[in-house]
Amino acid sequence: MSSLDYLVALLQVGIQKGAKPMQTFSGIDDVLAEMASRAKSKTTGSISKDHQLEAVCRFWDSREVPSFRDALLLSWGLCLPHHPMGPCVLEDRPRLQRVLDRLDSWNDRPPAYRRLYQGLIRSYFTYDALSDSVSPAGRSNWELLRDYLRHRNDLIRDAQIKPEWVETAIGNRQLFGDNPCEPYVKALLRGDVGGIDHLCEQLGIGKASWFLRELVLAQVRGATQLGDEQFKELIPRLLELLANNVVLRDRGLALILNRYVDVLEKPLNQRLRDASVQWWGNPWLPSSETRWGAVVPEARTMVAVWLKLEFIETFFTKLAEDGLGDRRRMEFWKRYVKAIEPIEFALGSTARNSRERDFVMLRDKMKGLICDLDASGANNAFIMTMGDLVVVEFSGIGNALYGYDSSKLLPFDSTKTLRLAVNDPNSLKHKLPHRVLWLQHQDGIRGWEKWEQMFEATLKQEFGINPDAAIVSGSRPIIHSSRSNSDSYIGDVQRYSRTALDIFVNAHGFHIEDKSFQGGCLWVRAGVDDTHISGVLTHWGFHYKAGKGWWK
Repeated sequence: MSSLDYLVALLQVGIQKGAKPMQTFSGIDDVLAEMASRAKSKTTGSISKDHQLEAVCRFWDSREVPSFRDALLLSWGLCLPHHPMGPCVLEDRPRLQRVLDRLDSWNDRPPAYRRLYQGLIRSYFTYDALSDSVSPAGRSNWELLRDYLRHRNDLIRDAQIKPEWVETAIGNRQLFGDNPCEPYVKALLRGDVGGIDHLCEQLGIGKASWFLRELVLAQVRGATQLGDEQFKELIPRLLELLANNVVLRDRGLALILNRYVDVLEKPLNQRLRDASVQWWGNPWLPSSETRWGAVVPEARTMVAVWLKLEFIETFFTKLAEDGLGDRRRMEFWKRYVKAIEPIEFALGSTARNSRERDFVMLRDKMKGLICDLDASGANNAFIMTMGDLVVVEFSGIGNALYGYDSSKLLPFDSTKTLRLAVNDPNSLKHKLPHRVLWLQHQDGIRGWEKWEQMFEATLKQEFGINPDAAIVSGSRPIIHSSRSNSDSYIGDVQRYSRTALDIFVNAHGFHIEDKSFQGGCLWVRAGVDDTHISGVLTHWGFHYKAGKGWWK
C-alpha cells in the first residue's frame, strides 16, 4: 500500500464518523442558564475597611480622586470618619460634592459606574441620618446623596447581562425618595418578609440600617390606617416589633395608643396595657409625665383605667387574706374606677418581701405606689382617693372601710411606715373626729339588704361620688366637723328621710334605736362633740338628751 492509499484509509474513518448525525444534548441549555444566573447574581464582595479608610484620609488632605480604585473605595467609605471622633466625607458638603462630581466621570461606562453606585448605596443605608444625634448638616448631605442615587438610577442599566442587584435597585427606585418604606408595608403586615429579605440581600442593607428601623414605624403607621378589627389583631405583632427597637418604641407606642382611643368601646387590651406600663410607667405618676405627654389625654386616661382595674382585681384576689378572693368587694370598686384617682398599696411583710415570681412582677408594676405597712402575714391595705375622699380598704376579712378628708390634714403619712392599730400614730384606722366615713361589709344592717347598696348610697349622697363616672371638678365638698357654726352648712344637708338618716348614721359609725313602732322615739346614739353631726341632726328635727343621744 502506497503512502497515499494509507492516508486515504485513515481519512475514510473520520469521514464515516462525520457523516453520522449529531445527537442533541439538552443539558447545555441548563449550563448556559446557570452561568447567566451566576453572572447576574454576582455582587461585589466586602471591601476592606482599612483600604477604605486609607483612601478617605488621602482624599481628606488632597481633595483629589486620582483613580477608579480611589473612587470605588471612597464610594464605599463615605461614612468613615477620617480620624477618630472626626467627621466623615458625608458630613462635609464640599468634599462630598467633590466625590460625587468625580464619580460622574464614569457614568458613561455602566459596568464601571454601577460598582461605584453600589458603594454609594451601602453608604446611603449605613449613615443614620434619621437619628436625633445627627447634625443638620449631616442630614442635609445625606439627602443630597439620596437625590443623587435617585436621579442616576437609570445609568447603571445597560444591554449586557446585569447583576441581579442592579435590577433590584432600578425596580425599587423609591428607596431613594421621601417614602422609602411605604411599598413594603402591606406585605409585612401580612407577615410576608420574603421581599424585604431579598431586598436587603441584594443591596447589602445591614441589620443596623436606619431602613429596617423605619420599616417598623411604617408598619405601625400602616396598621393605624386599618379598620378596628384588623388593627386590634395586629397589636401583638406591632408591640413585638417595638419591643426590639428602643429607638422607635416611644413613637410607635404613641401611634398605637392614639389610634386605640378611637376603637369602638375601647375594650381592655392586656398586652397594650402591660407594654405601656412597662415602657412608660404608671400614667398618673409625675415621674412618667414626659413620656405620657406624647399621647392624647384620652389615651392616658384609658390606660390608667385599665391599670386601676387590674390593681383592684389583684388586691381583692392575690393580696386578699389567706389568698381567698373577695369578688364582691372587687366588683363593687371596679364600678368606681373612673372616680378613683391616685392609689397606693400598703403592703405587709409577706407581699413586700416574697420572692415568688407573681409578687416580684406585681411589685414591679406597682413601682411608685407601694407603702410600707407594719403588719405580718397577708395584711395589706388599698388606699384610694376620690376627690377629697380618701378611702382605705383592708385585705383582712371583717375589716371595715375607713374614709378621710384629704383637704384636711390626714391622720397618716404614706411616706412613712403605716400601722393598723386603731388611733395609733400613723395608723390607717382612726375614730372620730379624724375619720369622715366608716362602713362595714355586712348585709342586712341599717335597713339595707346588701352592703353594696349601703356603700353606693353613702358615696352618692354624702360625697357626690357615683359609679361609672369620673369626679367632677368643683363637686360637693366634704362637710367637716371642724366647722363651728352649724348654720353655715345647713344648706349642704339634704332633706330628711329615713334613708338619708341611715346613710348619715352609718357613715359616722353611730347606732339607731327605733322605738317608734312601740309608741316611743327614734334615737340616734351620738354625742354633741361634733358640731357637724349636731347641726345635721338638729336640722332634721332631732333633740339632744345628755347621756342618751338624739331623739325624734
